[in-house]
Amino acid sequence: MLTYYKENIQLFVILFIWLAVGMYGGPIIYLVLPLTLILMKQKEMYEELLLGYLFILILSDSLDFHLDFAKNVKNIYIVLLSVFVLFDKENFRPLNELYKIFIPFFLFSSFTMLFSVTDPFFFTSVQKTLSYFLTFLVIPTLISKLYKQHGEQFLRRFLFFSITFLFAGFILKFVAHDVAYLITGRYRGVLGSPNGLGTFSFLLFVVFFVVDNFWPLLFSKREKIIAYAAILLSVYMAGSRNSILSVLIFFIFQRFFSISPFIGFLVFAVTLVVSELITTNITAVVVSLGLENLFRINTLEDGSGRYIAWDFAWKQIQQHFFIGKGFAYNEFYMRQYYHELQRMGHQGGIHNSFLTFWMDQGLIGLLIYLRSYILMFMKASKISKFAFPIMFAIVFSAMFESWLVGSLSAFAFFGIFIFTIISEDYHKVSTPAVEPALEMN
Repeated sequence: MLTYYKENIQLFVILFIWLAVGMYGGPIIYLVLPLTLILMKQKEMYEELLLGYLFILILSDSLDFHLDFAKNVKNIYIVLLSVFVLFDKENFRPLNELYKIFIPFFLFSSFTMLFSVTDPFFFTSVQKTLSYFLTFLVIPTLISKLYKQHGEQFLRRFLFFSITFLFAGFILKFVAHDVAYLITGRYRGVLGSPNGLGTFSFLLFVVFFVVDNFWPLLFSKREKIIAYAAILLSVYMAGSRNSILSVLIFFIFQRFFSISPFIGFLVFAVTLVVSELITTNITAVVVSLGLENLFRINTLEDGSGRYIAWDFAWKQIQQHFFIGKGFAYNEFYMRQYYHELQRMGHQGGIHNSFLTFWMDQGLIGLLIYLRSYILMFMKASKISKFAFPIMFAIVFSAMFESWLVGSLSAFAFFGIFIFTIISEDYHKVSTPAVEPALEMN
């Protein structure tokens, strides 16, 4: 792993320059970053372009005002990436076809957007609709190109790069405690919130697990131990109940589906029945297992305020039940009642991807999205035994966080990365000759 950092020092120097200029250079970052991206494109540094985009997305999740620049430049970044990919037919054809499954949803979301033309959030809705489409069109194509060009070594470097942010969080714990922790004492690492860190770690766990199973010799034993330890320790330190259970759901279901899809679905059906009993007696179950601190039992029954937000959103959904008002409507509405919700014990958004889809796109939009989502995993199940376990785990995770609705976030990036690698038979495709996994120094 140390060898990875030595060999990719140029990438980290570029990212450090972006960080320094963004934090202390004011508007200069809006000149420096685009120029850097254009130079990287000219030198065909496509892997650096993709990883740099992930870096900016992670920074944009931070609540530190010094990093607010990332929230703005990420819009510029995805537009430039789209220009690079769509207007360079020689290097980026054929396009990855993942986006085609979601075309009905893209069209419908463009239609619902028209219902907010007179609203203050209309321009934001247009941006979010466009960015959602461009993300599904461009990111899978970049991933496919890099895999075809570099083989599984690209995935190895991608995972080392992603795990670096978990290591950075551990370092901040000791050198900048106030940055790594919320005022309430919950650990968040370099992400904006503990739940954000938990979601990031869960998705990273899925990617690492799948890649490790497809290419068991890609990582040394020591590298696997350190990687899994960093990921699971981050989930634990974040104290995200949702992410802990999402990891368990994926891990358990992949075992059953590996034996037989029939057994996997049978266990899933039994789990649905048992989950009702567990949910009803959740507090007693946690206490009996001695996991009060891990599951933060003092906020367990009210879902950390989520039930308040869900009830609040559900009442508003009745106003636009079948057809919503487009992306960004939920943010606009919830922001108007921020102080009222805060007094009731909730902070933040809806914290449920499917309710958020429903509020923005209406029931029809939600069903169209779910149709595309399920079709994608049904197609992937013909290639990978991990398809349905991933689908179930992501559905559970998305039920308690709204990350599936976003496009310009590190969580959405990882979601699309997962969709891409399980939708193509990467682990059976002939790839360039690669060197064996290196032992950690």
